[in-house]
Amino acid sequence: MAINAGYFVRESLQSFRRNWVMSLGAVITIYLSLLLVGVSIASSMIVSQVVRSVEDKVSIRIFLKDGAATADVDALNKTLVADARVKNVKYTSKEEALAEFKKTMVDSPEIVDQLEVNPLPASLDVNLKKPQDVTVLVETIKSDPSFIKVADRPDSPEKSLKYGQQIVKQLFAFTSALRVVGVVFIIMLAVISLIFINNTIRLAIYARRKEIGIMRLVGASNWFIRTPFLLEGMVQSLLGALLALLTLGSIQWFVMPRLKGTISFLPVSLSGGSSAQISLILIVSGVIIGLAGSAVALRRYLKV
Repeated sequence: MAINAGYFVRESLQSFRRNWVMSLGAVITIYLSLLLVGVSIASSMIVSQVVRSVEDKVSIRIFLKDGAATADVDALNKTLVADARVKNVKYTSKEEALAEFKKTMVDSPEIVDQLEVNPLPASLDVNLKKPQDVTVLVETIKSDPSFIKVADRPDSPEKSLKYGQQIVKQLFAFTSALRVVGVVFIIMLAVISLIFINNTIRLAIYARRKEIGIMRLVGASNWFIRTPFLLEGMVQSLLGALLALLTLGSIQWFVMPRLKGTISFLPVSLSGGSSAQISLILIVSGVIIGLAGSAVALRRYLKV
């Protein structure tokens, strides 16, 4: 029997219309599944950007006591610069620290006006090559004799150190939790999608049982009979993927700009490449879900 692509398409669309209630349920379920997949992937990409942004800002600030001997400060500085984990070290004087403070308090000048003396200490700002080394380097600094001599809190030297590794750890924990929750929901909704497609194809097979019987009698091949049902599952999945892409596109165009304006200090945006990657993943996932659900139903209910 000659292969007619138009026939397969017409048969799959007619079957879709005949069982439109079940087909609509399958489309909505696939849509929700793929929407969650897209949101999970996009969220993971954005959180990864935020984590990298925060990591780039991870540094160690060593507060120096007033009147610290220049030789001791230089000794500590040389030790840090020679450390292979350190990218660079910057010295900030008391006057420079006060100037930075004034810039941050530009909206509240009355606070600056109440300062009779400069209460801010000088400091050494240490930038690392790898933010993950911050904890180890902090311990190295604590054990350095020069640090004890110049720390502004000689009674509690560890309080003279300021670093933000805890923020990065919390972000990593949040990312891991987000991925676990996303994977669980994706698996659950993928299973539900397969069940809906399975039931839709089963009803389509039952509705066309007499026609299928005639095809068998005239010698139609197994794939000739099965192909329209496989296409029907693909149509349902592609419609669900299209709806998910439209929803994600609306979020990116209308919600993301407002969110970025609210928290402009964090990189909450997706590049064109990331958006294309998410679109490709959703379309491929939709096709796989559609074919898998149809194939399971055909194997179970269509004995050809």
